[in-house]
Amino acid sequence: MKNSLLEYLRLIRIQTSAATASAPLLGGLIAGQHEIIPLFILLIIGIIYHIYGFVLNEYIDVQVDKKSKDLHDKPLVSGSIPIAHAKFIVIFSSAASCIITIIFFKEVLSILFLLIAIILGGVYDVYGKKIVGSDFVLGAGFFFLCIFGASTYTSNFTIIIYLVGFAYFFHIVFNNAVEGGLKDVDHDFLAGAKTTATRLGVKVKEKRLIVTRAFQGFSVTMTIIFLALVFLILYFQDFNFLSGKYLLQIIIVLVLTLILFISLLKFLSSGEFNRPRLKRLFSLHEMTSYFMLILALSTTLFKEVIIFLLLFPFTWYLIFNLILYKKLLQPRV
Repeated sequence: MKNSLLEYLRLIRIQTSAATASAPLLGGLIAGQHEIIPLFILLIIGIIYHIYGFVLNEYIDVQVDKKSKDLHDKPLVSGSIPIAHAKFIVIFSSAASCIITIIFFKEVLSILFLLIAIILGGVYDVYGKKIVGSDFVLGAGFFFLCIFGASTYTSNFTIIIYLVGFAYFFHIVFNNAVEGGLKDVDHDFLAGAKTTATRLGVKVKEKRLIVTRAFQGFSVTMTIIFLALVFLILYFQDFNFLSGKYLLQIIIVLVLTLILFISLLKFLSSGEFNRPRLKRLFSLHEMTSYFMLILALSTTLFKEVIIFLLLFPFTWYLIFNLILYKKLLQPRV
């Protein structure tokens, strides 16, 4: 029973669900929601959305994943979880997120935005490796997931709400097109998948990861756009870059920017195709990006909220990685 439960937790990628749930939660917070119960409900809806998206993705990709020796232990690939169970989880989770929204928020706009996010997430999962540039579809899904969170409190969206939504958009595009593209390029290439990475010429040849300049350029561009959005968020909060009051925040943001580019450089120039090493670098890059976004909102959100948003997804990620994979930064995905 214990092993079966762990397999289901692996299937739903429980270790990263808190990070996904941060999108609607942060949307609600920056819109002005401060009540615990509505924020907790947004967190739950975000986790359910995560389950829907990742289980559908695992179900759609099961035949492609079978082509990789590194992925034979995944629940659907190994057969430890029946395909029929994955189908049920997808249907139940998508329906549950909508029902909870109707019960607790009742806003037509909120239901609409959530439905758009669900549809976009589904389109990516089903056609993600058949249509070039589908990573932007998933990015749009997270944009609407963040806006959904804000819409549960207000329909008057500020520039900060839109900027945070777009920050999630480019963060997710990078995660899927660059990190996901590199991680899975060996079997994606063999299966003829039309990912951003394979279309831009990335491939594995004799255990060597070949990364083209076109893909490097794309990766750097996505990172620069994300950083620009972070600094715009600071700017529109009347953040005084020259004030000694914000010196610590400025130093931290600059250090995180350096870490972001160092980790980017390392996995774009890896040479050897080493999936475990790549996953460690991706984890560092993702956490750094997220920390930068949260710290950029330090003049808008309460200090206690900032601390929670910084520690909760990170701690959740480490704990469940240890439980499921016995490693902190190297999940079996």
